[in-house]
Amino acid sequence: MPGMVDYALHYKRLGFSVVPIDKSSKRAITKFKDKTFSEHEIRLLWKDRPDANIAVRTTDFFVIDIDVKEDVNGYDSLRDWELAKYIPPTLCATTPSGGRHIYLKKPPEVTINQDIKVRPGIDIKGNPNNYVLVAPSNNPKGKYQWDKSVEEMAVAPNEIVAILQAEKPTRSMNFTTNYQQGEFSSKTAKLFEQIVFGLGDKGGRNNALASFVGGLLVRGVDEEAAYLLAKIANHYTPSPLPQAEVDATFESMLRKELDRRGGSGYTEN
Repeated sequence: MPGMVDYALHYKRLGFSVVPIDKSSKRAITKFKDKTFSEHEIRLLWKDRPDANIAVRTTDFFVIDIDVKEDVNGYDSLRDWELAKYIPPTLCATTPSGGRHIYLKKPPEVTINQDIKVRPGIDIKGNPNNYVLVAPSNNPKGKYQWDKSVEEMAVAPNEIVAILQAEKPTRSMNFTTNYQQGEFSSKTAKLFEQIVFGLGDKGGRNNALASFVGGLLVRGVDEEAAYLLAKIANHYTPSPLPQAEVDATFESMLRKELDRRGGSGYTEN
């Protein structure tokens, strides 16, 4: 019976950029930014973690990620979204929670980036360093499975590209506040200090980064600006965190902030 490494090698040979994923956290178990692992490296990675799940980087394609949970159904959101009528027959997969991944190739010279909660229960994963889990990856809820009715990935129609690009909010960076003196003002000052002084010692870097990102987002700082500032603060940290950890922490805090604004929890599919 094929092991996970055999499936990982199969995806590599199909042209995907493969990433090993920890089952419990859904995070990459090694640095992968802008890197495509060779077959030899894949064998070594899965030799150390033979049960690791498999993800592929969204390099020349993107994924419409539909989530299903108790209070939000991404399928309902998709049904009410104009974009849905332009989705061609294409490669798809079901997720352990009953969600769906819809794969589409990026047209030449077109950039599609990550957009969390572009609609309730729907994320877009398209940055070259985003990734999606693929079969036979699994978690306690079940397995990721390919829908074999269509086995080719279609190119995204121009209409879908236009809708996704129009969806991206255009907000200016906002540091102007009317905060009164006191605890909240002091916390705001600390955020500015962390930008140039970094996130502190090794033991508390992750918590400091999470607090830093959460502090920016709750104050209404633009998401992309907050991400850039997080990278700057990490750069000035004496022992910076790996970029993959920065990305994972930022995404986690962004989801929490979006949930806070929307008044609902978030569950990974």
